[in-house]
Amino acid sequence: MQSTKKTVLDILQLIVGNAMSACAMACFALPYNMVVAGVTGIGRMLNHYFGFGITNSVYVINITLFVIGFLMLGKKFAATIAVGTFLFPFFLSIFQDIPAMQHLVDDPLLAAICAGILDGVGIGLVIRMGGSTGGIDVPPIILNRKLGWKVAPVMYALDLTIFLIQIPVTSTNGIILGILYALIYSIVMNHILVLNQGGVQTMIFSKKSHEINEKLLKLGYGTTIIKAKGGYIQDDTDVVLCVVSNRNLNRIKRAALAIDDKAFITITNVSEVNGNGFTTMFGDEEYQPIVSHRKEGVELMEEQENN
Repeated sequence: MQSTKKTVLDILQLIVGNAMSACAMACFALPYNMVVAGVTGIGRMLNHYFGFGITNSVYVINITLFVIGFLMLGKKFAATIAVGTFLFPFFLSIFQDIPAMQHLVDDPLLAAICAGILDGVGIGLVIRMGGSTGGIDVPPIILNRKLGWKVAPVMYALDLTIFLIQIPVTSTNGIILGILYALIYSIVMNHILVLNQGGVQTMIFSKKSHEINEKLLKLGYGTTIIKAKGGYIQDDTDVVLCVVSNRNLNRIKRAALAIDDKAFITITNVSEVNGNGFTTMFGDEEYQPIVSHRKEGVELMEEQENN
């Protein structure tokens, strides 16, 4: 039941992500003639030079690249881009066919900001699910698999090329707005990719590291003891490392400083955390003061399964 619920939520996230990305293009970027990247940028040029509909062009290019990816990289790869290949142009056509959705804002600058935020959130949601919008993602991956070329440089080169070919037929405003849109999109997407996946890592240097470690364990936080040597006096010391969510940081600091107000504490942002207490949950026992009696959550789960 839980697995089915997760699958449904993942599919909904892919649908919403593609819809938001299409809305950014159709309702904010294209009405103001901004330069845009990806297959939509190619569709924009085909529309300008040959009068082809942007949505139809995106459909044709996406499906063509989908078939090429299927033939060259197999079913597994095709499955990862199938949703985006068909959903993105589908939503694009819907938004473009609704007059009320065009020019939702009067200010072109505001349109670029809205487009960047919407597209960044949308693509971020899609990528978080391991999906893709298909299209221009396909050639770099094929070149990587077949020739060993790195995906990122090829992707940047393609996007830059698509940007450049639009410059001759785009006003200065459209070019600047398109660049602003791309910058906002990149920043927002990166934030969405690490949303609720990060935390903070604290390293506590203290002569009372044992007491601090035990206090943090009592509070329910996992710790690691790192053997270290002072750089000046060259004395051996134990460093307590603890990774927690942002909202628990002050609790960790207060607990450590209550034991040793001269403790040296470093705090580092961590973009992603995986493991017990974050992405997995093992049934840890209540705090046990005798070290030899302690068991890891994994051991407890195995014991429960065997019994």
